[in-house]
Amino acid sequence: MKTCIQCGTSTKEKFCSNCGQKQDIARLTLKSFFSDFFSRVYGLDGAFPRTVIGLFKKPETVALEYIKGVRGKYVGPVGYYFLMFTVLLIIINVLGFEVADYFPKTEEISDSIIEETGNKQSEAAKALGREIKEKVYNNIQYISFLLAPFLGLWGNVWFRKSKFNLLESSVFAFFVLGQAIIFNMIGFFVFAATGFKNLIVVNFIEMIYCTTAISLFYTSKISFKSIMRSLAAFILSYLSFILFTIISITIIVIVRFLIA
Repeated sequence: MKTCIQCGTSTKEKFCSNCGQKQDIARLTLKSFFSDFFSRVYGLDGAFPRTVIGLFKKPETVALEYIKGVRGKYVGPVGYYFLMFTVLLIIINVLGFEVADYFPKTEEISDSIIEETGNKQSEAAKALGREIKEKVYNNIQYISFLLAPFLGLWGNVWFRKSKFNLLESSVFAFFVLGQAIIFNMIGFFVFAATGFKNLIVVNFIEMIYCTTAISLFYTSKISFKSIMRSLAAFILSYLSFILFTIISITIIVIVRFLIA
């Protein structure tokens, strides 16, 4: 009988029945150190690289297998989405940029309007706009989380005959949108190297990838009709998400101004 080194439970097994901690622990070596590192990052059986490769080759299969109960094979959809977004933010910070640097500068337009009109209401609107923009950029990783449910919702609307409920469709959406972040990573590397803001190009590639994946997930095929429905679901999900975000943050900012 042994005492678990992690939780103190008595056990005779190789793994603690209470917490799952392995009991026969050898002295730490360089090999075991890096083995543990890669196990944490890539999954005990290569879940991370399998998820990345699978979502490039057959995104619908990854989502369908996960929904059917094959959970250990892939990184979970929500965890995968946040992992990829976190990596993107780390890349941006390491390169010495901010999220706002990647997007078109709207301040110049508003500044020129105010200079021409001298309107105090315009100045107030500009201050409100900057406040909203700052809130969005500072909380982008949390706000963008809401995009997946919108994509799942519109997917179900345009593919009403599908057997998937909203939660299952959201699983697919998190996987696909998490994978699409890779295109943004590449786009930001190009921007950092050349200064070219390629957001439109990146969004176009992302749209092609997502609409193809949506069609395969809901219909198991690619046809003109399914692609058009997939495109509609993709566009409407982004429009709904943007509208919801703007309204929500505007309300929060206005309430804060009124209270102050």
